[in-house]
Amino acid sequence: MPGIPRFRRLRGALAPQALVASLRAFPRRLLRAVWWLVLYILRQVPAVAAGVAASIPVIVSTVHGVQAGWEPDGDDGIILTRALDVFTNHSPLIGQYSEAGDVTGKIVHSAGPMLYWLLAIPVRLGGPASAAIAMGALNCVCIVICVVLARRRGGILLMVATAIAIAAMCQSLAGEVFHDVWNPSAAMFPFLALIFLSWSVAAGDYRLLPAVALFASFVVQTHLTYLAPTCVLLAVGLAGLTARRLLDRRAARRAGKPRPKRVVWRWLVLATIVLGLCWSAPLADEIEHSPGNLSLIVKTFNERGQTLGGSVGRSAVARAVGWKPWWLFTPASEWSRKAAVRVPPSSSQANSAIAVLAILGLIAIVAALRRRVDMSAAALMTLGMCLGIYENAANTPVTPLLAGTLGYTLWWGSQLGLFAYLVIGWSACLALAWLARLVGPRLLALARRESPAIPRLVVIAAGTLVAIAGIATTADVGRAVANQERPDSHSALYAPTTALGSALVAAIPPGQSVDWIQGPLDLATQPIEPPLRFWLVKHGDRPLANGSLQRLGTYYMLLNRPYAYVAYIAGGHHSHPPPHSLHLHLVASVYFWDSWGFETMGVWLGRHQHHRKHVQHRTRVR
Repeated sequence: MPGIPRFRRLRGALAPQALVASLRAFPRRLLRAVWWLVLYILRQVPAVAAGVAASIPVIVSTVHGVQAGWEPDGDDGIILTRALDVFTNHSPLIGQYSEAGDVTGKIVHSAGPMLYWLLAIPVRLGGPASAAIAMGALNCVCIVICVVLARRRGGILLMVATAIAIAAMCQSLAGEVFHDVWNPSAAMFPFLALIFLSWSVAAGDYRLLPAVALFASFVVQTHLTYLAPTCVLLAVGLAGLTARRLLDRRAARRAGKPRPKRVVWRWLVLATIVLGLCWSAPLADEIEHSPGNLSLIVKTFNERGQTLGGSVGRSAVARAVGWKPWWLFTPASEWSRKAAVRVPPSSSQANSAIAVLAILGLIAIVAALRRRVDMSAAALMTLGMCLGIYENAANTPVTPLLAGTLGYTLWWGSQLGLFAYLVIGWSACLALAWLARLVGPRLLALARRESPAIPRLVVIAAGTLVAIAGIATTADVGRAVANQERPDSHSALYAPTTALGSALVAAIPPGQSVDWIQGPLDLATQPIEPPLRFWLVKHGDRPLANGSLQRLGTYYMLLNRPYAYVAYIAGGHHSHPPPHSLHLHLVASVYFWDSWGFETMGVWLGRHQHHRKHVQHRTRVR
């Protein structure tokens, strides 16, 4: 029987003599494993150091945000409130509320709750700033991953080039993006890491398949704008991996060698398990509701109505990869791209973009003919992402609210341009090396005969010096970019938010339900309302309002639920006290200046009385 030899081997391994021998050999094996791990870590020290140097803008931005007293103003407050719900019986199954639902009139959210999962533990263990620290740490890890994989693909030269390029690319983004938990910001550097992970998979690193599945799920669930480029990366990465394996088998067969023993299916199964875990919550929502959120997303794409058109899409591609590309440009405002793509690009931008696309196509063809699957896949990924940013811009609905989202849905054009120029530059280096080997073999042979062989120690020392110089240059670029960072756009609201939130939770015992009434608020004070609700939820209270369905779900809907307290918030250029019929007392009020001018905001609180008639004064809460 086929199972008998395997059973005998197992029985022999479990024999007392074999067990004793294994136990005696265990310390030696453990020491060997630790030694190889130390050597591996030492080999990765230059890449990790270069990645940390490239992360200087992120580190500086995060430190400045924490020092300024970071608060989750605006949509950040909603995100952290939902992150607090993760380990409860009303854990979110879908992501952040999306304005894309305006085209169909249905409530649509981002595809999944992985952003909430990421922030759930930091926001529970620490204060509001712990979420910003966690996001800054994640972005630094993503940058380090990019640099480490770049060294794996092209050695020290590509490692240094990638680190310097990432540090320079940070100038094209607002400083608060580097630590902000807002979903368009939170997915930016994970998407950059996904580009390099997919490239490595296409080059044959099949062990990275689970990481690709994890990062792809995160960026797609965090914001829908990354759906198209992520599909391109996955398709090209898997196709490249398949082509790489077929070429390896063919080469082994021609050389008369046995087939390479690479158990790819195990890593494919593990990646499938990762995908299943990541998408379990959205699939559960799809089963629980009819239609589910995923079905509504598909319906939104199919019924988007009139769109901005191909001219805006072509302008986005030209500004992303044409000269001077977005990733090398410091914008006057982080929202400037929504206006830039509505203006036709200059002739130099259009012509240089056409040249870049043509060069990428040539690289893909030549690399395929040369059986360089890695470079062909890199070029195809870049071309596919250009098509993705064209699709994002061209198919954006013309309604003013959704057209304005181009101000942040095109942020990933910086990552696209960075990778495009890296691919072209590295292809040029490979082409020059190939020409040198092709044209000058006799000169190289003559040089080797007339000069002594270069010792290996000298080669290692030269590589070390190049790495040190590259890390120092990266650090200089990172410091220069960090020095020009502007303060967070909401920094003027941090202190008022902290004062109001502290006074509110001090006046309400934990474990209470609160009727949350929003009075008049203007554009400057609206962002303070969500973090105040977050403060209550963090305190253990439950704010209830009839307008909470879209952004917070049914758990925070008032409906006919009982409540013990009534809270009223209002603010703007003038004070707006609550109606006298509510019989509330002022808990705290703040006065501050911001870009809109002088602002005031107050919070009033009172115990609930069952016969009090105040429903007519309640306004819809966003």
